[in-house]
Amino acid sequence: MKLAIVFLVCVAASRGDDIASAAGQIFNQILPNLIGNQLQNQAQGNQGNSATNTLQQVGTVIGGVVDYAKKKSYEDLLKQVQDSTTDEDLLRVSEEMFNADINNAFNYIQVNLQGKTSPMSKNDEAQSNLLSVPENVWSGPTIRPFVALFDNYHKNVIRPEFVTPNEETEQTTFINTILATGPIRSLMTFLTSKGLTQLNEYPEQVELLKKIWFTKYARHWTGLCKCSCAFENVFMAELKGNEVLGLHSWLFFAKREQDHKANYLGYINKLDFPGKGMILKQHSVLSETKDAPEINMFVGTSPELEMALYTLCWMSRPDRPCRLRFSNVPFTIQTKTIRAENLPLIDTAYPVF
Repeated sequence: MKLAIVFLVCVAASRGDDIASAAGQIFNQILPNLIGNQLQNQAQGNQGNSATNTLQQVGTVIGGVVDYAKKKSYEDLLKQVQDSTTDEDLLRVSEEMFNADINNAFNYIQVNLQGKTSPMSKNDEAQSNLLSVPENVWSGPTIRPFVALFDNYHKNVIRPEFVTPNEETEQTTFINTILATGPIRSLMTFLTSKGLTQLNEYPEQVELLKKIWFTKYARHWTGLCKCSCAFENVFMAELKGNEVLGLHSWLFFAKREQDHKANYLGYINKLDFPGKGMILKQHSVLSETKDAPEINMFVGTSPELEMALYTLCWMSRPDRPCRLRFSNVPFTIQTKTIRAENLPLIDTAYPVF
């Protein structure tokens, strides 16, 4: 019993005043019961049971403090990145991420822009598909596990979703795959340079990406159905009534075109990255009737580059313009935050110019 109390005091001291406060609150709630149960068991001669019960309850205290510490450390981690990241940092690391994007597919695909349009126009200015993607691109080392996630979600924001063991494995496979790539390595190196030393540990890197991108949350006003997550909204598309949400991945859009579930009406504007792709603003219709009047997406870039840029910007410049650059071409990432389980997560993220 004494050793457990000493342990908790050490944990509180090492993690700061917030953890000490949490430990104190939990102890105030449970300590009277611990003492009462121990005295009662001693009076009844149940010394063995007393020790066992005491250890179990002390374990509950320790578990509660550790869980609290994890939640606080996550928000502290985000705040530390926001406070320590300069505008020059963002320009430098975005260049580095683009240069490390060896799985870029832009030179292997065909982009057929066709006619210009506007968000208000209902005219079809494009008679052909926007994207032509050859089979070898779909077999790319990071694109294959990325696309494997697409059938794990329902597009309706109020339709319940349950993560199966197979889907959990697909998430882990994707995260493990991109963690070996240049853009994500640049991200993790940058974060550790800002004092996030826990991210030197591989399991912590996995946990961070999983928490940010795959934590389920409610998007409907009732809040009853945790039917969405950052990955689904940013890299796929969701329907909220007649409103199309997300649709910021060129790979997902290309799949929809192949399945005759997206009708590209024309482009609104574009920004070129020499040899690496573009940011495209376009107008399309999904599932024959759902109008998506203004879609912003990268084209030709790898899933890991996009995820690295979005994660960087959400962690360092949440809910405000995050100004980046590649090859002297400036662009911006806009993010939005949602809170779930009292934690901040990505609501959406997309490129603008």
